[in-house]
Amino acid sequence: MVGDRRKARPVAKTWVRRLLPEPGPGRLLLLCTAVASLGNGLYMTGGAVYFVRKVGLSPGQVGLGLSIAGVLALPIGVPVGYLADRFGPRGTTAVLALGKALMLTLAAFVHSFATYVVVAAVLGVAENTGHVARGALVAGVMGRDGRVRLSAYMRSVFNGGFALASLAAGIVIAVDSTGAYRGLFFGNAAAMVTVSALYMRLPRVPGVRPEGRERSGLGALHDVPYVLVAQVAGLARIGPTIVAVGIPVWLVTHTSAPRPLAAWLTLINTLIVVFLQVRAARGADTVPGASRLQRWTFMVIAGACVITGFSRGVPGWSAGLILAAAVVLFTFGEIWGEAARWGLRYELAPGKLQGQYGAAFAIGDAVALIVGPTLVTAVPDRLGLAGWLLLTALFLAALALSRPAVQWAVRTRPVAPDTP
Repeated sequence: MVGDRRKARPVAKTWVRRLLPEPGPGRLLLLCTAVASLGNGLYMTGGAVYFVRKVGLSPGQVGLGLSIAGVLALPIGVPVGYLADRFGPRGTTAVLALGKALMLTLAAFVHSFATYVVVAAVLGVAENTGHVARGALVAGVMGRDGRVRLSAYMRSVFNGGFALASLAAGIVIAVDSTGAYRGLFFGNAAAMVTVSALYMRLPRVPGVRPEGRERSGLGALHDVPYVLVAQVAGLARIGPTIVAVGIPVWLVTHTSAPRPLAAWLTLINTLIVVFLQVRAARGADTVPGASRLQRWTFMVIAGACVITGFSRGVPGWSAGLILAAAVVLFTFGEIWGEAARWGLRYELAPGKLQGQYGAAFAIGDAVALIVGPTLVTAVPDRLGLAGWLLLTALFLAALALSRPAVQWAVRTRPVAPDTP
C-alpha cells in the first residue's frame, strides 16, 4: 500500500503540472482569474434576472444598458491602456478591480432605468478596461515566452469557474428573493476586492514614459497595419456569439431538434474550452504560428456555418447531431482564434506599450460586439440557409484578408518579427 501511494504521488504531481502553470506569478494570476470568474458567473447569470424581476426593468432595457456599456468601453480602453503603460499595469488593474467592486455594490440598490444605465455603463467600462490593463500586466509579469500560454490557462480557468458559478446562481434564481439576488452582487464585489489585493502581491511592472506620438495616448490608433490586424481578428469573435446566441435561436425556431439540446450544446462548448484551450495555444506565441491558427479559425467557422444551415428540415435528433457537430467546429474556431489573438496582439505591439496597443486591439471587437448578436440571429432567421451562406462568405473574406494584413503589420514593425 505504501508503495502504491509513493507511485501515485509522482502521477498526481504530473497532472498538477499539466493543469497549472509553473509555480510563481503565473499561478497567482490564475488564482485571480478563478476568483473573478466565480464572481462574474454569479452576477452575469442572476443580475439580469434581478433587474427584471425585482427592479421592474424590461429585458430590452437590460440589454440596452449592457450594449451601452460595451460601446463606451471600446474608446475608453485606449486612455486606460496608456495609464497602464505610464504608471504600471499592476496598480492600474488593481484600481479597476476596486472600481468594479464599488459599482457592483451600488448595482444592488438600482431602482430605475436611469440609474441602471449609469451603473451598468460604469461597471462595463471598469470590466472591459480591466481586461486591457490585465493583458499588459500578464505581458509584463510573464514576459514574451510565457504570456500566451498563461492567457490560455486563464481563459480555461475562467470558463470553468464561470460555468460553476452560473449553476450556483440558478439556486438563487429559484429562491427568487431580493436578499438572495443582492447577495450575488455583494459576493461579486467581495471577489473583486480580493482580486485587487492579490494583484498587488504580483511583481511590480514599472511604468514607462511614452515618447513621440505615443505621448498623447493615441499612438496605437495611428498604427494602421496593427489596427487592421485587430479588425480582422475581431471578426473571429462572431463565432462564439453564434454558439451563445445564434444557434439556440436557430434551434428553437427553424429546426425540429429537441429544445433542451440548446443547453447541452453550450455545455459542449464550455467543456472543449476548459480542457483544450491550453493545448490549442501551442505555437501561438510567434507571429507565424498565430497567423496560421487564425487562418484555421476562419476556415472551420465558415465550414460550421454551412453545416448549421443544413440542420433545417431534418428530423429531430438528426438535426441535433448536425448542430452538435457544428458547435464542435465553432468551438475549435473559438479556441484557435483566441490563441491567435493573443499571439498577434502581443507580438506585433511594442514591448513597453502593451496597454495602449492592447486597447487598440480590443477596438477590433466592435463588429462582433455591436453588430454580432443581430447579425447571427436576424440574417439566418430571414434567409434560412442563404443567411448561413452569407455568414460563411463573411468568414471566407476574413480568411482572405488575414495573411496579407499580418504581413503588412510585420513589414511596418521597427524590429520585424518572423514573416508568417
